[in-house]
Amino acid sequence: MQSVSCQSMRAIEDRAFAVHSTAEALMDEAGYKIAQKILHYYPQLQHATAYLGKGHNAGDAIVVLQHLQQAGWTVNLQTPLRLNDFAPLTQKKINALGSEYLQNQQPPAPKSLLIDGLLGIGASGPLRDPITTLAKSINHHRNKLDCTVIALDIPSGVNGDTGEIAKNAVLADHTITIGYPKIGILKSNTVQHVGALSLVTLPELQPQNAELAHHPHLICEHTLTRKRRDFDTHKGQTGRVAIWAGSMGMLGAAELSATAALRAGAGLVTVFIEPSLYPILASMLPPEIMLRPCTSPLKILEERFDAIAIGPGIGSPSEDISNQLIEVVRQTSVPTVLDADMLNLIANQQALPELTHHCILTPHPGEMRRLLPNATRLSREETVKQFLELVPVTLLYKGARTLIAQTNSPLFINSTGSPAMATAGQGDVLTGLIAGLCAQKYDQLEASKIAVWLAGEAAQIALASGSETIETLTAGSILQHLHFAFSQLPRTT
Repeated sequence: MQSVSCQSMRAIEDRAFAVHSTAEALMDEAGYKIAQKILHYYPQLQHATAYLGKGHNAGDAIVVLQHLQQAGWTVNLQTPLRLNDFAPLTQKKINALGSEYLQNQQPPAPKSLLIDGLLGIGASGPLRDPITTLAKSINHHRNKLDCTVIALDIPSGVNGDTGEIAKNAVLADHTITIGYPKIGILKSNTVQHVGALSLVTLPELQPQNAELAHHPHLICEHTLTRKRRDFDTHKGQTGRVAIWAGSMGMLGAAELSATAALRAGAGLVTVFIEPSLYPILASMLPPEIMLRPCTSPLKILEERFDAIAIGPGIGSPSEDISNQLIEVVRQTSVPTVLDADMLNLIANQQALPELTHHCILTPHPGEMRRLLPNATRLSREETVKQFLELVPVTLLYKGARTLIAQTNSPLFINSTGSPAMATAGQGDVLTGLIAGLCAQKYDQLEASKIAVWLAGEAAQIALASGSETIETLTAGSILQHLHFAFSQLPRTT
């Protein structure tokens, strides 16, 4: 979903009002959809406190509280303002909820939900009281009471155009933005304040082309689809994946990548492994995955595969194996995902010029610094741009907000994920997912976008289900919850 400036967002809203929509209708629709997002990701919290400024952002928060209350939640307000201080529409929504909530304000409960309804896209510059005091209160209770903070549209104190962070800006765990993503909250420097990102679409809001030009795109469920299979589809039609992964002490990487490719829907997955490691890995892999003892990566080129993945857990191969792996990349014409130790091998052998358009690279910041040493002096966005000027690959620059792009494509920014994913094996799962989707004839860019969104969504669903916590989530948990993430995406023929 393309992002817009705050000025463009206001122009889009004004056109909707001029034609057929009202501010109240849009507020009611947005509030309902935001509440549904909260119930999807945070069903266990059951207690919500909305922090209110004067404007319509506060009105959105009140509508959200109404729907949460109808779902059985306890709701509460925090604001020093009196009823007459609010915008007229927000006053109406407070009265509908019950004006007694203004008189009977209670401190937030531990481990509850805090809703930032302080400021919308019209605000800029430093925070001023009473907003400063309220924002500080949100951040205090987030830290001291282990509360979860939801920002509506943008976190208060974050500039929706520039991404500039004001002093005492709200630290949100999840921002639910309305209509279209705002440019500022997609900037890498805002990650700590924005948290996870979700988009609430309103069909009444239709941009003009000029309002969308040259801005980054947000990867979200509204822009992704999964393929519908014909009833007579067989495994030969859903793709063959070859994986060169694993070494002594790191065979789990091969198991995770292969299982992810299988769970992504690939028809046939084959792992190639050094013969001495065959018995160990054979005992680890699901029975649906084929395992091939092999002394030469060039064997991969002798069979027909629709996608290849190289790198997870391969360690530091011998010079001969390293040269053969580079040769596989050079000779194959199918999508080839290069991850982990393969990226280090490419950096060490200065083989970046060997890479072509069929390569998909998935570096984390450390690997990127080895591939592109001056990345330390660049922003994440600048790093992607400069890297793609050197090599015509599909690039996934991993991080709290993974960036995806190709030469001459827009920059795509992932919306899903959690700090719970800061564990070993997550990249191995992502590699397998991308390869499995490419094998099913998703193009490289689309496969990359879907895979990174699925992995992040699966993590958030695992946390929402109560089966995992920030500390206990593993790469295996992603695989266990992947089917729930897939179910969020619509099918297309």
